[in-house]
Amino acid sequence: MTPTRIASALALLAIAAPLLAAAPASPHAPVCRETTVPVALTPDAAADRTVAGTLCSPRGADTVQLLLPGGTYDRTYWTMRGDPRGSSYVEYMGRAGYATFAMDRLGTGRSSAPHSSLFAPDSHRDSVHQVVQKLRQAYDKVVLVGNSLGSTLAWMVAERWPDDVDGLVLTGESATPDWDAFTELGAAYIPAPQDPRLAGRGLDDGYTSLPIGGKSAWMYHRPTASPAVMAVDELTGEPDVFALGDAGVGGDIHVPVYVIVGEYDRLLCGPGATDCTSSAALLAGERGHYPADARLEALVVEDTGHVLNLHRTAETWFAAVRDWLGRNI
Repeated sequence: MTPTRIASALALLAIAAPLLAAAPASPHAPVCRETTVPVALTPDAAADRTVAGTLCSPRGADTVQLLLPGGTYDRTYWTMRGDPRGSSYVEYMGRAGYATFAMDRLGTGRSSAPHSSLFAPDSHRDSVHQVVQKLRQAYDKVVLVGNSLGSTLAWMVAERWPDDVDGLVLTGESATPDWDAFTELGAAYIPAPQDPRLAGRGLDDGYTSLPIGGKSAWMYHRPTASPAVMAVDELTGEPDVFALGDAGVGGDIHVPVYVIVGEYDRLLCGPGATDCTSSAALLAGERGHYPADARLEALVVEDTGHVLNLHRTAETWFAAVRDWLGRNI
């Protein structure tokens, strides 16, 4: 990014920042607090790492949504407002009476960032499971809500530990992604130490980063995206260690599942990949990958790209999830 473009982006950031901040507290607003959960990188290791997150809980909430961001994002994905005049996911669900725990995956945000060589293939999945166990000490029901990589981790946990999860909301995820698009996206990544946004974190070359410009190119449908939101997003990249073990949809999920995809998701939609032309078409394409007792539902959000939270259309699917929760959880 040139100095002129950086200056322009910073100007947009200054404009957008107050619009993306948390809403003022009210007497009935959820109480939010920073928290950490000790986790182990492998089942036989000590729980000497931490997953950081923000727990927002309305009084009397008995259901918590564990919010899992996608690659290149941390927990702030769930608190940013795609429509600066609207609500973030956390704000919307808090008003609906649901607790949320928005977490930073290992290596991102304020969570531990071990040397990449210490990650086992299932470290991300297993750390999410450990967070679920902690949440179950305080809440009767746990729903996993993910975007992209976060959705992958959500259904991996649901398959491995069926008792962990009461429902899954999988956004920016499908059983038939556009693998050619993912290959092209993957080629754009650079070693995280080369990314000036990540300077000072002490990351090794096993961590990767999507450079400035990558999110705008791959994650958004520009007609319904705010330039200010995109500018903030580009300036806040996160590193990743893509240790996912067996990440193929296995179909062994037996809780209610809601698959939600943007109509113009470059990574999922298109010929030979996911049919995003309608919710009915998406449901038909996904149905064969889940057992009947998953009670599968599907939604295509019109005029929307991969990061559904960060479009002006966001509250469309927020409302759909609130309805789905009321009927299924």
